[in-house]
Amino acid sequence: MKKVMIIGMLTLLAAGCTREEAPPSSETPVATDAQPVKPPAPNEPTPTPAVTVTPAQVFGWRRDGTGRFENVTAPTRWDSDDGTGILWRTRVGASFSSPVIVRDRVFVTSEQDQLACVDAKDGKILWDKDNGFDSLPAEIKVEEKRYPSSCGFSTPTPVTDGKTVYASYGSGIVVACDLEGNRKWVRYFDRPPSTEYGRAASPVLVHGRLLVSIGHLTALDPVSGRTLWEAKEAVSTYYGTPVAATIGDVTVVITPAGDCVRVADGTILAKAIAGTQYNSPVLRDDVIYFADVTSTALKLPEKPGETIECKPLWEVDLEGEFFSSPVWHDDILYVVCNEGVLYALDAATGKTVWKKTLEIPSAGGMAAMAPANLYPSLALAGGKLFLSNDTGTMLVLEPGRVYKEVSKNLLDEGSGAGPVFAGTRLYLRGGEELYCIGSE
Repeated sequence: MKKVMIIGMLTLLAAGCTREEAPPSSETPVATDAQPVKPPAPNEPTPTPAVTVTPAQVFGWRRDGTGRFENVTAPTRWDSDDGTGILWRTRVGASFSSPVIVRDRVFVTSEQDQLACVDAKDGKILWDKDNGFDSLPAEIKVEEKRYPSSCGFSTPTPVTDGKTVYASYGSGIVVACDLEGNRKWVRYFDRPPSTEYGRAASPVLVHGRLLVSIGHLTALDPVSGRTLWEAKEAVSTYYGTPVAATIGDVTVVITPAGDCVRVADGTILAKAIAGTQYNSPVLRDDVIYFADVTSTALKLPEKPGETIECKPLWEVDLEGEFFSSPVWHDDILYVVCNEGVLYALDAATGKTVWKKTLEIPSAGGMAAMAPANLYPSLALAGGKLFLSNDTGTMLVLEPGRVYKEVSKNLLDEGSGAGPVFAGTRLYLRGGEELYCIGSE
């Protein structure tokens, strides 16, 4: 039973070699590792990236990795049985990846290798592209090769800077398309997964780099797709997505395995500072939180160096398995285990403010309830906390130092994907459909 639960969870979340390619065709630019882009020598300045991406422009996994959606008015009540609150529903195919939204467009990946663009207003599919092996340009055409994956091949959530959308697949294919669906470049990495159940880590766009976790952490040029660096010691042995942080004037990412990697050149500044097996760490100010059986908070240093040390703030032991990524709000870290227990931890001390056994289907097997899994990550939107399982139940809670339930909502089917918010609307996957929930 535990293995089945883990296999389902992975779809929620996300020394190899790359295929060397001939010069690109006129149809689809193709990056090559035959002439990789090298980082500057130690005394040389880092070249300015062709596209500078600020955090406010980037939308990807949990929006910006925090699970916090600012400046929205989130709906709190819906029911697909009678259509309450459902503005539209569109069949997009199955996946555990979350949607991402740019203005009036929603981007979703689906099994096995699809990338679709949906009109956010009415649910109309504007385009749907296949990014499988048969779609590869002739210059890198290879026989289809898929490593076993119990979590599917479209688990990673795409990321976009508002002009280009980037998608990474469990097959090892990475693509960049403009908002009209025209492919700008494609890469194929023939690297065996370093995780047992497949790939789940989502791509991260930060500091002029597109970071993908395929075998190990790799940085690509967002414009051309060419390799900028590889951090081969930052092996993707865990399933979550790295989180970006700033130490002084240096941008880093911290992986679920606790490796701190400098984004400019891939230098590993610290190894295994903490770890979370299935979900993603979250950052608030200069504190990084890892939520797991052993949950940890560490303070990042004020100044960067060739190596860094993080100051442990607290470490607490919790019960359960933790697939859902946590969320921070008003000095409380909210953490939920798959057995259906929600913890509110004091973010400064790690002490339990309260914990609540939830009255929804979970792996805890509450009486008269069919089992379910709490794979979707927690979200904070419109001042409310959103928590869901993979069978279609979502709780809306009032965050604070006492447990307060606002509503319990149902869809026909659930998903391991997390919710996404924009304006007055909530976009949520359920089964093979994408739902838009809210008011006109």
